[in-house]
Amino acid sequence: MKIKSLFVGLMITSSVSFAQVKTDSLIVDKVINDSIATKNILTEKSPIRASLYSAILPGAGQLYNKKWWKAPIALGLVGTGTGFTIYYNNLYKKYRKAYIAVREGTPNEFKGILTPQQLAVIQDDYKRKRDYSVALTALVYLLNIVDATVDAHLFSIRNDPEMTFKPTLIQDEMTLEPVMGFAFNFKF
Repeated sequence: MKIKSLFVGLMITSSVSFAQVKTDSLIVDKVINDSIATKNILTEKSPIRASLYSAILPGAGQLYNKKWWKAPIALGLVGTGTGFTIYYNNLYKKYRKAYIAVREGTPNEFKGILTPQQLAVIQDDYKRKRDYSVALTALVYLLNIVDATVDAHLFSIRNDPEMTFKPTLIQDEMTLEPVMGFAFNFKF
C-alpha cells in the first residue's frame, strides 16, 4: 500500500513539475510604416495555474486573477459547507450511537426519552443533512475552480485596450433626446 501511494505521489509531482506553461505576459508591437511605434504589454494569466491554486486553497485562484473580492466569498462558502458537514456528521454519530445502544439495551443519554423509532428517524434526518451538505460543498468547491479558470482565460480580453465595453450616450430616434446605452468597440 505504501508503494502504491508513493508511486501515485511521484506521478503527480512529476506531472506538475514537468508541465511548462509560459503565458504570463505577452508583448505586442504596433507596427506603423515598418517601424515599431509603441510596445503594449498584455498580461495573461495561466488558467492551469489559477485552477491549481483554487484546487489547493479555495479563493487562491481568484487572488491570482486579481479578483480580490471573490476570494473571501469562495473561501467562506467552502468553509461554511465544511463546517455544516462536520456539525451534521457529529450529530449523526451521536444519534446513531444512541440508537444502537437502545437496540442493544445498554444505557445511554436518551434512555426513556426517545424510542428506537424516534432515534432512527432523527439519525436518518441528520445523515440526509450531512449528505446534502457534502454535495453542496463539493459543488461550491468545483464552481470555485471553474470560476478561477474562466477568469484566467478572460483576463487578457478584459484588459485589452483594443476591445472595450463602456457606457455611452445614444440619441433616441423617436424623441431625439440623449439616453444612456452601452458601446462595444473592437479594433483589429
